[in-house]
Amino acid sequence: MKKNKLSVFIILIILSQFLVFCGKTDTDIQWEEDIIGYWIPIGNDNLPVDNMPTYKFNLNSRGASHYAPSGDVDSFGWEIKRAQLKIYYDVAPSYYIAYDKYNSRSLFKITDLNDTSVSVIQFYSAGYQKEYYMRKSVLNEEEEEF
Repeated sequence: MKKNKLSVFIILIILSQFLVFCGKTDTDIQWEEDIIGYWIPIGNDNLPVDNMPTYKFNLNSRGASHYAPSGDVDSFGWEIKRAQLKIYYDVAPSYYIAYDKYNSRSLFKITDLNDTSVSVIQFYSAGYQKEYYMRKSVLNEEEEEF
């Protein structure tokens, strides 16, 4: 009988700890506020990277990405949880950016975020990852519909 009570008690402790670590941290909540805006991927040469999409994160966890060669604007939902930026596309983009086999979700590990830049590691389904940073920018007139 004592073993059963002890087992139940241990399971409750483990479950409670698991549930505590499933939620958003204070940092996640702050980063969700800070990431609102338009972001351009930047290379080591400090110039915009042409072969990657730009991202616009709106309020209410909605956003869009634009990959110039495809010409499409792809809408998505997003969240930051446990320092991971998760993007859930409404319709899978034609360009390959995702970490799931359906190309409908994208995952970034945020390593640093401030007012003007965010450093990320992007994950792909093939196990490949790419480390880069994005710089906050302002949409110009040609991109306003984005």
